Amino acid sequence: MFIPRIPLIFFTRFVNMERNLSPHPDPIPVGIPLIQRLLLMRRIHMMGWILAILPLTLGLFVLRSSPEPFALGLVSGVAWFVLSRAVPENLEGGFGVIPMSLIQNVNNLRDPDEICCKRQLLQWEVRAIRCRHCREISLNRSRPDLGRIRADGRLKGILRILLIDGASVYPNIGESIISDGVKTVGEVLEEE
Repeated sequence: MFIPRIPLIFFTRFVNMERNLSPHPDPIPVGIPLIQRLLLMRRIHMMGWILAILPLTLGLFVLRSSPEPFALGLVSGVAWFVLSRAVPENLEGGFGVIPMSLIQNVNNLRDPDEICCKRQLLQWEVRAIRCRHCREISLNRSRPDLGRIRADGRLKGILRILLIDGASVYPNIGESIISDGVKTVGEVLEEE
């Protein structure tokens, strides 16, 4: 579990990547520095795939000769990594923590077709991209980890990366497993 996440942990927690972005948890204006950071974070996430090959190869090599629990742990850890990265949250959203479709959607907001107000200033807050002035939501997508060092320290940041893999802990506005489950149960009860 740890080896494929080394690039994400190292580059986002031990290398100063704070250039051109406001400190965490402040909203980030939609612009070129945000798009560059999204592309960089996507590349860092892709580095994990390269590092996943090492424990998988070692684990399969050892398992061919003898059934060692350590080797099975290596293979299962890589399998967990592959599943967490390959299974999309929703089918329209694309694959991975930062899919290319998300980067394209955010980039398209730099020059929107429709303006929500006269003083439009789009910012990516924790839960969605909204206008700073009129608070209209332009993109209902929670912000992933962008590699900014948080106030709670490096150790908690490393644990957060290991547990949620750089994804947001918040559901999109208006979407939650509990409300969707209640809605589904209500629909089933109406049909019966």
